[in-house]
Amino acid sequence: MRTVDPVKHAFQRQAVLAAARACFMRDGFHRTSTEAIRIEAGTSSGKLFHYFPNKKAIILAVVEDQSRQTASWMESLRRQPQFPAALAAFLDGILHLASDPGERRLILEIAAEGARDADVAAASMAGDRLLEEGLAALLRDATARGQAHPLIPTDHAVRFLMVLVDGIFSRVAVDGNFDPMAERAALTTVIRAIFGIDATDRDA
Repeated sequence: MRTVDPVKHAFQRQAVLAAARACFMRDGFHRTSTEAIRIEAGTSSGKLFHYFPNKKAIILAVVEDQSRQTASWMESLRRQPQFPAALAAFLDGILHLASDPGERRLILEIAAEGARDADVAAASMAGDRLLEEGLAALLRDATARGQAHPLIPTDHAVRFLMVLVDGIFSRVAVDGNFDPMAERAALTTVIRAIFGIDATDRDA
């Protein structure tokens, strides 16, 4: 039996996922075929199906990969020594994603597919929980250090941020003139007020 090189296997699998992401960003889930992904990845059908048995498996892997990136991002934000800077980085990250046509389409495609497929919905909800748990930990840490004094309980404050994220992507999906980055100053003012961050604090 041939020995599988785990590093090479992981690299080639990620190459297929990167190709799939590019196709999904460009054409959406349902207009993208496995053949299109194969061509984008520059690989053979045999290798493609070695890693993923069908397109749904690729979609699920893309969603799960998004979740891993979310978890890593939230961990990096928790390592920020100052909460105002971490909160500003979080907002900037969301606004950047919403402003990027490809990333925006992929996120909206995941949301739409979740309404049609229970497995995608479950994978997407798992990612949402990672984001929610990461924000809750970030806020608890900041409150314990005296860097945040939220006007509402932690769980409500976290849900506010989750609703804010959903609202940004919903607005950009229906309003072609909506510029997420143009809202940064106003959103920052509102968020700082809700989280009890002094307006004179220069760390955000």
